[in-house]
Amino acid sequence: MGIPKRKNNINVYGNKPVLYGSDVMDRRQELLDSITKADSFLPDSILHDDLDMGMLDFVKENFQIVTDGQKIPVVDKIMTIQRWGEFANNWSFSDDDGNPKLPLIAVIRKPDAQIGKNPSTIYNIPDRRTFYYASVPTWNGNQMGADVYKIPQPVAVDLTFDVTIVCTKFRDLNKFSKLVMQKFASKQAYTNIKGHYIPIILESIADNSPIENIDSRRFYLQTYTFVMLGLLIDNEEFEVKPAISRALLMTEFIVDNPVQRTTKSGSVDITTINIKANGTQTIFSVGEPMSIIFNVYINGELLTKDVNYLHISGTSKITTLGAPQANDIITIQYFKGKKSQKADNVTTFTNSYGKIVTLFTDSITITNNSPFMNLTHDIDTFVSLDINGLAQDESTNFIITNSKQVKLLGTPSISSIVNIKYLF
Repeated sequence: MGIPKRKNNINVYGNKPVLYGSDVMDRRQELLDSITKADSFLPDSILHDDLDMGMLDFVKENFQIVTDGQKIPVVDKIMTIQRWGEFANNWSFSDDDGNPKLPLIAVIRKPDAQIGKNPSTIYNIPDRRTFYYASVPTWNGNQMGADVYKIPQPVAVDLTFDVTIVCTKFRDLNKFSKLVMQKFASKQAYTNIKGHYIPIILESIADNSPIENIDSRRFYLQTYTFVMLGLLIDNEEFEVKPAISRALLMTEFIVDNPVQRTTKSGSVDITTINIKANGTQTIFSVGEPMSIIFNVYINGELLTKDVNYLHISGTSKITTLGAPQANDIITIQYFKGKKSQKADNVTTFTNSYGKIVTLFTDSITITNNSPFMNLTHDIDTFVSLDINGLAQDESTNFIITNSKQVKLLGTPSISSIVNIKYLF
């Protein structure tokens, strides 16, 4: 008995790309763009004609059969039952009279559109009220506003199509049947119409080959009945209304303190600003919005948010709970961009290369005299290092030896806690 052959070149994912990380977000944006191809903030309309052409394209794309070296053509139009009858009556004409030559595939749509059973419309709200879709910022030259876009719930409609193959060879029927059975192994498939995925159900298969006259021309005629669970979206029903405009006037007074600003460029830019306190003020502004604050120090001593100071994300200032002494140096490390998100105490960023990175702090307790601190993750962007809450300077107090290790240039006492904050 021979050893069974093993196939090692199976393409698990077919022609579909394998998506990881930020590619998933790009794919979601691609799908959203495909729904709104008309360059508007609202989806494109889907009407009966669009569903008809979507079914015709579905047949052309998925049921391609080659016989005698040539692809069996699909009649390039949706036919009705009446037009199919006229078409069928002309089969006896010769090709010189302008009639199509067998074999061929035709798509026939029954005229009676039925109330739809699309699963996305199972829970209907009466009277087709409109729903919020998007808010689009506007500017009239003086003030900011927004337009609110609303659309009604799509109307579900079931369209029945007969996909008919007419041929003279039984093997062509077998090829067509094989493709249909493979595509509808679960009795359902999907087609993409203007960015919306529409289900199609295989309802029945029937043979309509004529056998009344044995002496007449012989051909096979087999019909596959499909039901498209479509949706109707009409842009004539969309609503665009201005939202309530609110004017916000904000005046910020910044005390003329000496300020030193530095920005550390990396895959995520980190800005450090030093402000000298005057002894009475409690509000310190950096002059630009701060999306995320990494650290706040007074004379190098780390402060705790909501205990020693307050900050509202997106604003430009912090408020200390008590006025620092005159000439104290308040140091603020922050990220000013908007591409950050905080959930469940985990802060993530989109860095300059489109990669998602996460803010992380390794807290290491000194137990021996080794100067090397091993990190949990590879460093993407280094933020800060402190020992027992006292800020340390890179190159002076420590160096980064590799992507997962920091070396202290001093010997902290046993039981000291080293906090290393970085993005990975």
